[in-house]
Amino acid sequence: MTAKATIDIPVIPPLDPARFVDVDLYSQEIKADPSPWFLQWADKPPFYVMIHGRPNAVLCRHEQVKWALSDYDSISAVPQPGWGADYLDWFNGLPIVIEFDPPEHTRLRRLMQPAFTPRRVSQFQEGINQLVDEMIEMVAAKGEFDMPTEFAQPLVARLLLGTFFQFPMEDWPIFINFSHALELVATVPPGAPKPQAYLDAYNAVYKYCEGIIEQRRREPKDDLVGNIIAAEEGGTITTEELFATLIVLFTGGLGTVSGTIGLCMLRLCRHPDQLKLLQDDPTLLQPAIEECLRIDSLGNFRHRYVVKDCVVDGVPLYRGMIVHCSMGASNYDPEFYPDPGKFDIKRNPRDISTFGHATHFCVGQGLARPAVRESISRLVKRFPKIRLSDPNETIVYGGMATERMPLNIRLRVD
Repeated sequence: MTAKATIDIPVIPPLDPARFVDVDLYSQEIKADPSPWFLQWADKPPFYVMIHGRPNAVLCRHEQVKWALSDYDSISAVPQPGWGADYLDWFNGLPIVIEFDPPEHTRLRRLMQPAFTPRRVSQFQEGINQLVDEMIEMVAAKGEFDMPTEFAQPLVARLLLGTFFQFPMEDWPIFINFSHALELVATVPPGAPKPQAYLDAYNAVYKYCEGIIEQRRREPKDDLVGNIIAAEEGGTITTEELFATLIVLFTGGLGTVSGTIGLCMLRLCRHPDQLKLLQDDPTLLQPAIEECLRIDSLGNFRHRYVVKDCVVDGVPLYRGMIVHCSMGASNYDPEFYPDPGKFDIKRNPRDISTFGHATHFCVGQGLARPAVRESISRLVKRFPKIRLSDPNETIVYGGMATERMPLNIRLRVD
């Protein structure tokens, strides 16, 4: 980072007051049920919001979101110092792949490819069915269970940390603790220090991964870390880049997959007619999962930085603005999904924004989808009477600022 970059804070010209919306994009209210906002915004031009004293823009239409995730000349993924986005730094300035444009993004993304070789993906998929069945039998004996804490989270921990990363079970708490600690930096104001509990969790996982990295460099081994190191041409990967690669893989998997399983099951149980339809016709499983992913995107927003003045749908976006691309609202665009507020497992939606678009399409979705699919398939088949213990229960949502991670979903299966 150059000295010039740190002081290059563009002045945003006066904006049309009529284009501002008074809304907290990260409120618990929007996390709990964003659909009223998404239905209102999904066919509208971009609008402005004030966040920490600076005007930001929000893009919600399907084609706008796709454009913003692929036009690197106008809108960049690279954080811009001084532009008011410090509160979005959840990984202590690590070179995270999602915060780079090509060609650097391409190089960092390539580091993840050893994680998704046919052999490794096959091993992951082979373990899914067995682990899901084991977890189902555990909750069956209880008659009632909490979906996130007693099924989804432990299932994904076993799949990701055990099967995928092959970490010893006694070390799993280091990663699980850091995944939970991310919520502590979800709403840290600009300039405020990160909570000590977060820093402790971050330092613990960094130290652990640093040790593995150094060991694999001295003693190459046919595992995920060893394969990533071996795959880097010329051996130029830094410890920081490798740690950033690992942190994206395990934090994305632990939180995203378990949260998505919970959201899917919650949506189906809140629509018993659709749940019954799926139980009666298992061939609807794949379109049902895609419809769940459409209507309940775990990530509501993804941020970008305007690096060149442009006009989108008649609305000016100026250099210096942060843009919040709403993947969630994009999935409600009526031009792409008629009657978007209706949950219909026969819809079979295409080109949803839940996992991003173009080069920023989630590299881990090939593992996330089968884990979600097999979990839902086996749950609804094994438990014909699966339902919410209390339909009026208040669901609390956590996760990072842009996420809507359900923290409690009590289900009955007797």
